[in-house]
Amino acid sequence: MIIFGTRGMAKLLGVLFYACAYCHQEAAQRLVQRATWFTLFFIPIFPFSKTRTISCAYCGGQTSLDKETAERFVADADRFAGSANPQVQQQGPETV
Repeated sequence: MIIFGTRGMAKLLGVLFYACAYCHQEAAQRLVQRATWFTLFFIPIFPFSKTRTISCAYCGGQTSLDKETAERFVADADRFAGSANPQVQQQGPETV
């Protein structure tokens, strides 16, 4: 007897703050990638479906994105996260 099926997994790819297309409120827009995996004996073997959606943290409105747009969203989120948290330059021990 072979046990097979599917399993859904979600992964948060990035977050940006801008006006929502639905509610027009300035809120966090979360990019989530959902993948459906083929499983064999409850072990995920390979993904056969991937979707990327942006969801508004304020109203919950969702918009589907293609792969290229999602990659730009992630790049922008990484760039803005880096500018919001600049690395603190550490100084070495002082010599007297």
